[in-house]
Amino acid sequence: MADPVRDLNNFLQGQPGGSATKDFKWNLSKEGPEHDTVYHVTAIFRGVNVGVGHGSSMGSAKRNASMQALEYLRQHVPPGL
Repeated sequence: MADPVRDLNNFLQGQPGGSATKDFKWNLSKEGPEHDTVYHVTAIFRGVNVGVGHGSSMGSAKRNASMQALEYLRQHVPPGL
């Protein structure tokens, strides 16, 4: 089974010098009552929101954001960064 969080991490670490990892961060938040919490995750690369995910768990929100971020980065980050 594919793991988009791991795949995103591997993509970032695979860039020359590992500089892409330093330019990436997560913004995590949650809202709602404890029994009905919605988690929000934003993937940010060099100050640009490259993926957004929402879900009933932090893990599902992060997976959704990772899928979007990886798709964006594969299209917009040149090989060899």
